[in-house]
Amino acid sequence: MDKVEIILPLKVDSKLSLNSIYAGKKWYIRQNQARKIHQLVRLELINQRVPKKLFENPARIEFYWNSLLDLDNHGYVAKLIIDRLKGYLIRDDSKKYIEKITHSYWLGKGVKIRISESEERLDCENKK
Repeated sequence: MDKVEIILPLKVDSKLSLNSIYAGKKWYIRQNQARKIHQLVRLELINQRVPKKLFENPARIEFYWNSLLDLDNHGYVAKLIIDRLKGYLIRDDSKKYIEKITHSYWLGKGVKIRISESEERLDCENKK
């Protein structure tokens, strides 16, 4: 598989900000947010007819956000999304299976996620 692109109909605001975690968000709120994001990602993978097939080589994941958050504040929601991609498009979120994650802004609605396969198979032992 070369590349997969999906768009999540998700409005990202300060409730999903990394800053909200530092502010001491309660565990049950984080758990509820994770459940909702995981369900949304699964539903959109199915609705957008993305085949359940793991990338063979390490993946590069690009996030495109349309929010007022600083780019570095999207880390929390990016983690929730990646956690749901495990077992569907990527085997794991370790450095053996994800080579690069980038964050950019865009003017479209929702969150665009582009997952592409690295050109070369990485030797995990040499990437410490």
